[in-house]
Amino acid sequence: MRRFALPLAFLTGIYLDSILFCRLNIGGIRPDALLVVIVSAGVLLGSVKAGIMGVGIGLFMDVLFGPCIGLNAIAYMVAGVTGGLFYQKFYADNVVVPAMVAAVSALLKEHIMMLAVRISGGTFSYFEMLGVYVLPCMLLTVALTMPVHVVLKRALSRQVRTEHRAGRA
Repeated sequence: MRRFALPLAFLTGIYLDSILFCRLNIGGIRPDALLVVIVSAGVLLGSVKAGIMGVGIGLFMDVLFGPCIGLNAIAYMVAGVTGGLFYQKFYADNVVVPAMVAAVSALLKEHIMMLAVRISGGTFSYFEMLGVYVLPCMLLTVALTMPVHVVLKRALSRQVRTEHRAGRA
């Protein structure tokens, strides 16, 4: 199941981010589905795997949709590594941990994007952008993290138990 769960989750995240949420949003405010999947993968699989997945998916998204190669890769790698800090911790079973990591990661990602805009010559009011766009997007990302983490945890836990039993035999 694990072989199909993560690719399916990433494909669903790409679909949600690039097609569905682009059409269904209010004032450009939308959750980051790929960030949710990467954070959840980090909590469930560890920092190294999630960091590598984050770089790969981030580069993929940058090549297809990004104005600058590497911004999403950096943000998603940091999100995966941060989620992985809670790998195999007793409190990581709670959906609050991935939700909090997703909140911090979403804030960090949006700040990276704002810095890139500022460096490239864009002007905006930081506090207005924070209140009007960044915080609402972060809250939607947190709300999406909870059900996604529960589904991925179920899908990946079956495979982990199977591998554990096969290792004993």
